[in-house]
Amino acid sequence: MENYIFEAEAKSKSEAEEYTLKTLRLNSDEVRFETVDSGKGGFFGISQKKPAIVRAYVISRDLPAEKIIHGVVLTVLKKMGIEAEVVGMGDVDGKIYVEVASKESGLVIGKRGSTLDAIQFILNLMVDSKIRHGRKIVLDIESYRDKRELSLVRLGKSVAATVAKTGKSKLLEPMNPFERRIIHMALQENEKVFTRSEGNGTYKKVRIIPMKDKHKYKDVVEKGPNNDLLEEVNFE
Repeated sequence: MENYIFEAEAKSKSEAEEYTLKTLRLNSDEVRFETVDSGKGGFFGISQKKPAIVRAYVISRDLPAEKIIHGVVLTVLKKMGIEAEVVGMGDVDGKIYVEVASKESGLVIGKRGSTLDAIQFILNLMVDSKIRHGRKIVLDIESYRDKRELSLVRLGKSVAATVAKTGKSKLLEPMNPFERRIIHMALQENEKVFTRSEGNGTYKKVRIIPMKDKHKYKDVVEKGPNNDLLEEVNFE
């Protein structure tokens, strides 16, 4: 995407520019437009007229980061063939949370959120290259991440109960750092089990282990006001 923040297409160049300003709630003096395709008619008027395509570049130093993020999010999804809209954006604990809506939410999410994570990674790289604001962008669609968190907490507690009852450890499915942290936190105060991550790369597995086996793991230390809480040293 080089340095442009938004790409739009419409029947004419002026309509594409107007759509850009309206969608991102910008003034005409805050961006400059580059015409990618003027949308001229087909060969001898026989083929269908192509849409006009324009790109918007930031020229105002005072343009809020949120508007740049808004444009980049929609353009990235558009390049994937997905029509979407940004329905919410806010700063929470130093992170910018972006909520989008789309009829093709399943494609955006992917298997266990893998596509959503990939889009989020690309989005952070692209926005950082433009404004270097130092804040992480968290992308969500139809509150998937909140639903996923609740699901993981239930999973962790359910498996922990089984581990405590049987005395045998259980290895969960591969998860990204954000999801593994949810499991760790959900079971942090459980006195019957402790957790640790296993594997290499971004997607690792969390093992839930009965407390009676703590002596088998050298990287587990006692912690807490009564020294009765165990947790992984390399906590994510």
